[in-house]
Amino acid sequence: MNVSLVLLLAGLSLAAASPQFNPFRLFSGNRGNRGNRGNRGQSQRQPPRFNGGTRNQGGVSRSCGGGFQPNHRFGNKDYLVSWQVGCSSFSHRGGLDFCRQNGMKAISIDSSAKEREFLGLVGRRRGGAKYFWTGGKLNVNSRSRKINWPSLNSYDNVNWSNTGGAGLPQPDNREGNESCVAVLNNFYNDGVRFHDVSCHHKKPVICEAL
Repeated sequence: MNVSLVLLLAGLSLAAASPQFNPFRLFSGNRGNRGNRGNRGQSQRQPPRFNGGTRNQGGVSRSCGGGFQPNHRFGNKDYLVSWQVGCSSFSHRGGLDFCRQNGMKAISIDSSAKEREFLGLVGRRRGGAKYFWTGGKLNVNSRSRKINWPSLNSYDNVNWSNTGGAGLPQPDNREGNESCVAVLNNFYNDGVRFHDVSCHHKKPVICEAL
């Protein structure tokens, strides 16, 4: 027998005796592992859901409609503070619709206790806002300070600001159609005060349980 053939057969016999020997590895290469590295344990990440709204990375809700839950409680009653769920750009009518879609109504600040609570809320350094819509409406034709609240309760002695865009005490109906009542947080360096505002402006809203 050829000496070279004998040596080859002896070498294969020794290799086969090793537990790490895999004769198919000579032909298969690493195809069994290809494309798997880096994929283990990964899953598709879904955008975070916040009740009825899908929030983007900036924290602003893409859908400010129904499905939100109350996030504030005062006087044994639930409230929904819209800017705390990323919804901050409603006309007055849009704010009313937002509250209605969540089974609530725009807030009536119809007592001194509610006035202290919610003016304090918007004025907080953390968790506050620049302004918010109330549910209050004024009759601009009568030039009266009487506020019509959704609750139908009478409370007109609110903390009206002593200034505004025209430097006049509120309400001043500066734009000629300022029939909606908003609370502004030191917007005119006047503290947290009530202002009459044209209803098309965009603001967050506070909703109140029915």
